[in-house]
Parts: sequence; C-alpha cells; structure tokens
Amino acid sequence: MEQWTVEHRMFAYDAYVQNCETVTAVQRLFRVHFKLGRRDTVPSRNTILRWIHSLRSTGSIVKKKPPGPNKTVRTPENIERVRQALIRSPGPSARRYAREMRLSRESVRTILQKELKFHPYKMCVVQELKATDYEQREDFAFECKCCLKKMKMQ
Repeated sequence: MEQWTVEHRMFAYDAYVQNCETVTAVQRLFRVHFKLGRRDTVPSRNTILRWIHSLRSTGSIVKKKPPGPNKTVRTPENIERVRQALIRSPGPSARRYAREMRLSRESVRTILQKELKFHPYKMCVVQELKATDYEQREDFAFECKCCLKKMKMQ
C-alpha cells in the first residue's frame, strides 16, 4: 500500500503555498491536520519538495509509473504454468522446471519465490528416537551429575 495518498500530497502543496514555502511549517500542519502522534512519520523535506516540483512541472501530483521495462516473464500465464508443474510433480529442481518450460532459471526462481512464496531448503536426515533412548539419556545425565559431584569433592 502507498504510504502517502493524493489527499496527503494536495494538503502538503496547499500548506506549502499558504505558509511562505517553508517545509517545516508544512510538516507541523500535516501532523495537526491528519491527527498524527508525536512519533508518527510525516513526509520528509525531500518528499514534500518532490511533490511540489512534480505538481508545478507536470500539473499532476499522482505518483509516476516506475521506470524500467514491463514484466514479460512473470505473466499470469507463466505463473500458472509453474504452479501447475509444481502440483503435477513437486520433486524436480527449479533448473529442471526452467528447462521443461523453456524459461530462464532465474525467471522460474523469481516466480517460485516472489509469486508463489516458495523458498529453497535442504532436507535434513535426523535419526529417529526410540523408547530406550530416553532411558539411556536419563542414565547418562545422572552419571554425569554424579561425576561432577565427585570432581568437586577432590
């Protein structure tokens, strides 16, 4: 979610113009107008000045689209293809999925992590505990306790 709405930006611009273009006064009025607490965040000096510059230069205060190319690989179709491949056979690695779907390895890993919320892990093999293991552990702890007492006495 965007932290500062258009209402916040317009209020900051109006307060900036009315208060002889001082940013500190805008921040104080912003806190009072939106009933923000003492430790709540207000727009920084650079943010307010960026809003002012944006409104004066483009006539719009709405946030611009971020620069860079559009997503071409992380499309809903490709995300669904990877999801279906995982449901069909969850065993193979991301490299194998990438090869099967003719996508780059990094694209598949990005889809798995950012879109499907899967993260890599390693399987740990742990020895299974048996009923006798608990008794042995208690005996060992008791023996160690007795050994420590004897060592302190010497």
